[in-house]
Amino acid sequence: MARMLRFPADRVLAQGANRICVRDPASDAHCLKYELPPQQRTRVGTRQRLRRWIARRLPALGENRTELRAWRRLQARLGDALARFVAPCEGIVETPEGPALRCVLVRDAQGLPARSLYAHLFESTPCTAGQLCAAVDAFEAWLLRHGIPLFDLNSGNLVVVEDPAEACGLRLVCVDVKSILDGREIVPVSRWVPWLRARKLRRRAERLRMRIRSRLAAPPA
Repeated sequence: MARMLRFPADRVLAQGANRICVRDPASDAHCLKYELPPQQRTRVGTRQRLRRWIARRLPALGENRTELRAWRRLQARLGDALARFVAPCEGIVETPEGPALRCVLVRDAQGLPARSLYAHLFESTPCTAGQLCAAVDAFEAWLLRHGIPLFDLNSGNLVVVEDPAEACGLRLVCVDVKSILDGREIVPVSRWVPWLRARKLRRRAERLRMRIRSRLAAPPA
């Protein structure tokens, strides 16, 4: 059985179904993403269990290496402009706890790790529903403009930063783009066909705006 991953609470930034993200002890500017051992992952359906089984035997198909490939593909297309909306990935590094994906840690205007949209919705927020929905609008427009098939608009994968250059004063930054290569479709037609991709992106963005309005009790615009 793989060794359990344990970190001090003050190092942990976020934990999902398959990975944990912690502060990089060697650099305040970075974070480290570790793939959780099987016994620490949440229960999933048959299809996800099969994916996990394959990834354990073919590490190149694991979450970290998939995210790194996805980020590098976008970086090759968009260059440094990508960092405005997607947190940069730097590579797989070896650490005492095992291999990890090293990424730039997105920080807010006060220099603290930027809080996820999920935290703004389910914990506390100084932002209005209108501001957050406008930030979704801008992020959606960027995805559509560049034809990026990021359909997993999970509020836990988007962090909120202050940005006076944006009309709403906020900007969303994605901290996990692996879904552009690892979607749920068996045949990913919506990634290949522009009008299907755009329709799916608009639908997912609207679903996110509806969730924001519902949580913050704001009427539709």
